Amino acid sequence: KTLQKSIGYNGNAMTAHVTMSAEHLDMQQEDIRETVTSACHMDAVTAIKTRQSIRRFTAEPVSEEILQTILYAGMCAPSAKNKRPFHFIVIRDKQLLSELAQSNSNAAMLESCVLAIAICGDRNAEGMKEFLYADCAAAAQNMLLAIHSLGLGGVWCGVAASSDWRRLLIQKLALPPKLEPVTVLAVGWPDETKAVCSRWEPGKIHYEKW
Repeated sequence: KTLQKSIGYNGNAMTAHVTMSAEHLDMQQEDIRETVTSACHMDAVTAIKTRQSIRRFTAEPVSEEILQTILYAGMCAPSAKNKRPFHFIVIRDKQLLSELAQSNSNAAMLESCVLAIAICGDRNAEGMKEFLYADCAAAAQNMLLAIHSLGLGGVWCGVAASSDWRRLLIQKLALPPKLEPVTVLAVGWPDETKAVCSRWEPGKIHYEKW
């Protein structure tokens, strides 16, 4: 309304040119790009083929530089019409991690991880749930691959619709009404080793039709 008044808008069709400035935003984009380039230890295909879900972690902390690299990888995910509806909440508080772990047996690994990343979708940015979930899932996969390529371990904890755990996440993370918790990633330095098995299944491949 303030903008309308300042340009003399009276309800009729008109053309207006608006310039917005973001000069005060400290994104440090070049620094983050350099971090992404220098910190990863394997190529993308190797990361995809060798990534495993890790559920046991050491107590060694994850540096802020590595965390920023993981978050940047999530922001590089594709999204429908480039709406980028995902938001990431970093959780380091051990008491909160413990409470989330004890409230969901499928997320018990949150008890031992050094940090978690809650991936939430903004329904104001993307109104179609199918696209919202797909966009957040793409960001989660990007981050899991980055986590693995950096030598860390991670695992995807799903958030079921209408579950008590979903309601707990909304409450504890103080999520506004239009922000949807989609998944939580447990992150840390691995305290277990898993054998890498081939996942190649030719029977799942179809050409032209079923």
